[in-house]
Amino acid sequence: MATKEDGRSKEGRNLLGQPNFQQLENGRFKCVETGHEMPSNIVDSYANSKRCRLGLIDFALSSSKPPLNMFKQDPLSRCKLICKLTGDTINKSEEHIWKHVNGRRFLNKLAQMEAGNLMESGAVEKNVWKKESEDSKMIENLLGNKKDKKRQKDKKMEEIVSEVRELPNDSDSEDPDFWELPVGDRPDFDDGGDRWSSSAELSEEYDEENGIDDANEERRSVTAELSRKTKRMSIAIGPSSFASRKKKSRTKPPS
Repeated sequence: MATKEDGRSKEGRNLLGQPNFQQLENGRFKCVETGHEMPSNIVDSYANSKRCRLGLIDFALSSSKPPLNMFKQDPLSRCKLICKLTGDTINKSEEHIWKHVNGRRFLNKLAQMEAGNLMESGAVEKNVWKKESEDSKMIENLLGNKKDKKRQKDKKMEEIVSEVRELPNDSDSEDPDFWELPVGDRPDFDDGGDRWSSSAELSEEYDEENGIDDANEERRSVTAELSRKTKRMSIAIGPSSFASRKKKSRTKPPS
C-alpha cells in the first residue's frame, strides 16, 4: 500500500521540469526562473524544494507556458489557481495541476472548445468563400453588362450603316420637277451679241423685247388728251375767274 501511495504522489511532481541555473563570477549559482542565488552544493536540493517549485509555477503563469496557460492566479489567495476553462479553483502545486488537466471535466470542456473553434473556423471559411463567390459573381455581372452594352452599341451602329447603304442614291438632277437651264443658254441671258453697243440701244432692244414701247405710247396719248381738255376748260371759264384778288391797303388819315 505504501508503494502505491508513493507512486500516486509522484504523478505530476516534476510537471514543469528542472529549473535552469546560471553560474556567477563569485562561484555561486543563480536560478533563472526564480532569481535565487545559492552555493553549488545545494543546487540539487533547491531544485526539488517547495520554494523552487512554486517559483516555477509563477514563472510559467507569467510567461503563459503550457499547461499553465489554462490557469490564472486567484486574487483572493496566493496559493490557489483558477482554471480558465472550467472555472474550478485548485491548489498551486504541480500534483493538483496534473490531476485537474487529466480529469474528465477538463477534457470534456477542452473537446467542446476545440469543436467550437473548428465550427467557427469552418463558418468563417464558409463566409469567406461565400463572400468571394459573391464578389466574383458581381464582377462577372459587371463585365457581362459592359459586354452587352458594347454589343448593343455595335448592333445599333451596324443598323444605321445598313440603313444608310440601303437608301436610294437619288440626286436633285433626277427629280422630274427640278428645273434645268436649257442647253446653249447662259444664266445671265447673254446671247453672244455685240457687247460694245451703247446702253441706249440695249435699253431700246430690251424695251422692244418686253413690250415697253406700247405702254409708253399709251401713256403719251392719255397725257396729251388730258392737256387738251384742260385748255378747253380754261378757255370756257375765262381768265378773270383765276385772277388773284389783291387786298386794298388801308391808308391812315393824316394826323
